[in-house]
Amino acid sequence: MQEKKERTLQLMKEVLNEDYLHLDVSSFEIHEDAKSGRCRIHCTLQSPLGEVTHVEGAGVGMIDAFFQGFKERLAHEFPSLNTISFSEFGVKAIMSTKGDTAGSDAVGEVELAVTNSYGSIFRFTAQSRSISRASLTVTLEAMEYFVNSERTFCRLYQALQHYRKEGRTDLVAKYTDLLSSIVENTSYSEVIEQIKHELQF
Repeated sequence: MQEKKERTLQLMKEVLNEDYLHLDVSSFEIHEDAKSGRCRIHCTLQSPLGEVTHVEGAGVGMIDAFFQGFKERLAHEFPSLNTISFSEFGVKAIMSTKGDTAGSDAVGEVELAVTNSYGSIFRFTAQSRSISRASLTVTLEAMEYFVNSERTFCRLYQALQHYRKEGRTDLVAKYTDLLSSIVENTSYSEVIEQIKHELQF
């Protein structure tokens, strides 16, 4: 499954080129009420070109707050974000990386499993000496994956329509195959379902 995900990521990058969404966690501030578990987060994200995006959200704990804030910012454009769900979340320490005898500075690895609307499970991992940073990074990577999946699916469909009009049957076949390979990496949205219905996927 991981190999397949890597191949899909490569396809997304080739199709989207400079429109491929990739952000890094630059800084973040959280305020959490220890009794209720309610949390507010302000997170600054940065693209490879230095463009800055601010995400603010609230939820039960840091991850939920970040997830809700990111969805609020992008789900209107990429509605499939509303149909993914977290199915597993785990943290482990890589003790071989500890720098002192206590081991409290060891690198932590966070793994997140996300289920799409079709029941497929996708796994993401991130490492950092800060568990908070690794948790935000892995959540961000998962959301980027589905944003890029939806964007790639729509871009491939536009290309397919173009080659249909041009009468390029060879390229119509190629882009139909690419669409069928990417569709299982998306999650439900009205646009995707309309295209799937038309192409009988």
